[in-house]
Amino acid sequence: MRKEKSWQMKLTAYMLSQTISMLGSSIVSLAMIWHVTLQTNSGISIAGITITTFLPQALVMLAGGIIADRFSMKKIIILSDIFIAVATLCLAILYFLGYQSILWIYIFNTLRSLGTGIQLPASKSILPLFIPEEELLRANSYSTTIWSIIQLISPGLGGLALTMLPLGEVFLIDVVTALIGVGLLSTISIQETDKNIAENSIREMKKGFQYLSRSRTLKSILILYTVFQFLVVPASQLTPLLASNNLGEKVWILSGIEIAFSVGALVSSLVMGYKKIQISHFKLIGCSALLFGLMMILVVISKQVHLFMASMLVMGIGSPLYYTPLITIIQKETQLEYMGRIFSYVDLLGTLATPCGMLIFGPLSSINLSSAFIIPGLFLAFLGGSILIQKKTILSNKSDRID
Repeated sequence: MRKEKSWQMKLTAYMLSQTISMLGSSIVSLAMIWHVTLQTNSGISIAGITITTFLPQALVMLAGGIIADRFSMKKIIILSDIFIAVATLCLAILYFLGYQSILWIYIFNTLRSLGTGIQLPASKSILPLFIPEEELLRANSYSTTIWSIIQLISPGLGGLALTMLPLGEVFLIDVVTALIGVGLLSTISIQETDKNIAENSIREMKKGFQYLSRSRTLKSILILYTVFQFLVVPASQLTPLLASNNLGEKVWILSGIEIAFSVGALVSSLVMGYKKIQISHFKLIGCSALLFGLMMILVVISKQVHLFMASMLVMGIGSPLYYTPLITIIQKETQLEYMGRIFSYVDLLGTLATPCGMLIFGPLSSINLSSAFIIPGLFLAFLGGSILIQKKTILSNKSDRID
């Protein structure tokens, strides 16, 4: 009983630290996007924020995986948070001094993204160090729940902060929340395995790739994750455009569909966190793909607000059904010494899938917006159905069962 309470207390402190830190980062990121949008009303300027958010972290993720496997994951998370906070603080100081150029936002957003890219593999690899294997799905469900709550409340908080405070003071929110998160994380005692820091980095990266190549399960999951991320790009990036075309250009409608998705994701992750579901992890991913595919087709023909929002709600329910089991499978199937490098591949391909998807579905939406949803929706529905009707999955061991 004492051991159970020990990991539960550590998980509570860890989740609380990450919640506070991520909420501050989300508020500031949204404030940056909205500030650039209001100041420039330029698609090119907004694209600059997107590029400086995703490209730098993609470039350093493989290095982040090697670092996570070499050094203390807890220290990596703490130092990355401090680095991001310092970068944001420097940006705030520049704005206080009157140097209020969007170029500075691009530069320091790039630095923030680099810190995130180093941090992500460690933050996804750390749970197996202090969470029992049979409780990993629940622990990851709590993490998904927290992210859903942040997505639900951060737009409102970001808008309120940007309305009431100068932009420089809004930036300080991330600094304060990062310091609180670091303080909480510092109180957690996590026993880590011995790390080999003497080996050449290139050799370590090669060994990580060889480890991935030898595992049929990890290869299949990685391919599935990348394909899924690519096919859901229209749902994540083009839904506001579809809603404005189908329902009218009203701000409350665009806000409503975002809230509907977040509420669905929150409910689904809460159920997965508190209810013992006797369904294989892989089958849950199949359910998610099927739900996403069908709803992407349904939103195209939804000409009424309530039907569109209901479709987004169901799509939100499907989101944790794919992401949470997928992360859990990787954590269970990967040896701790390779965990950081495997998650670096996962994060890298997942991050690159979004801009690659937009290169295809963005131009297609200009030609025929409905096709940009229907075509990937059909592929997702077929993928999900194929997974669900399989008698055997790529997972043959007992860890594929939710306890």
